[in-house]
Amino acid sequence: MAYFIDGKDCMISEWFMLTLATLCVAAHAYTQMFCVRKKLGLYEILLIASALDGFGLIICDTLTFQMGVLDHYEASETLSKISFASNYFYDFGMGLPKLSLLVFYWTSFDFKCHHRIRRMLWIITAFVIACYLTSLFDDTFFCGQDVSVQWSQEEDACSVFYAQEPFILNFTLGLTCYLAVYMIPVILLYHGIFQASTAVLLTFAAGVLPIASGIVRFICLKVGTGQENLVYILSMVELALAIIVASLPGLKPLLYKLLYINGIGHVAKEGFQA
Repeated sequence: MAYFIDGKDCMISEWFMLTLATLCVAAHAYTQMFCVRKKLGLYEILLIASALDGFGLIICDTLTFQMGVLDHYEASETLSKISFASNYFYDFGMGLPKLSLLVFYWTSFDFKCHHRIRRMLWIITAFVIACYLTSLFDDTFFCGQDVSVQWSQEEDACSVFYAQEPFILNFTLGLTCYLAVYMIPVILLYHGIFQASTAVLLTFAAGVLPIASGIVRFICLKVGTGQENLVYILSMVELALAIIVASLPGLKPLLYKLLYINGIGHVAKEGFQA
């Protein structure tokens, strides 16, 4: 008999992933304040907002778990309201880690002599903002101006949480934004704005993980797996991985410090030098 993922499995998996992502954000903030001796900027604020968004999503899932719905589904107005709120934390909140990376690109590199790349960054930034604003308004008004219809218990009542059109739209916009944001370092490398290193390659490799988890989540919802709770886990996995990837670029000074404390910094520096 196949193992069934129950509500407890969901909660353990989700809290583990969010804790890991939060620790990465905390490590990033610590690095900026105590290793680099800088004040927290917009980059860090967006990372912190991403972590808070993750807590919003997991609170919705925890409330669902406490209602017993993850093990024995039963429709209710309360569940519909929780589901409606969770759309914002996932569909719109997934934009926060991407925006934090864009801020990192803007603040970490000098594009004064690279007008075409600067123009490209403006276009990508505007595109990402437009995509997630589209998701925000689509989640809110897909069923009309009266959003309360989304937690109506009438038969065949409209609900964006279960509708296919916004699901496909949000996935398409999110995937396109992933590709656009993660394409930028490749272009910067090609133009010699920064050099390839082990740290950069590891960040690129890690960037594939949230994309892959988002695609798997999409396939599971479209095809069906008989494991309805798996989607809850995959949603948190994607968000947590996106936060972790967005936190990585600022962790290098902390890594150097830890390596030197352990007496191996002179060896590791050659491998991780940017």
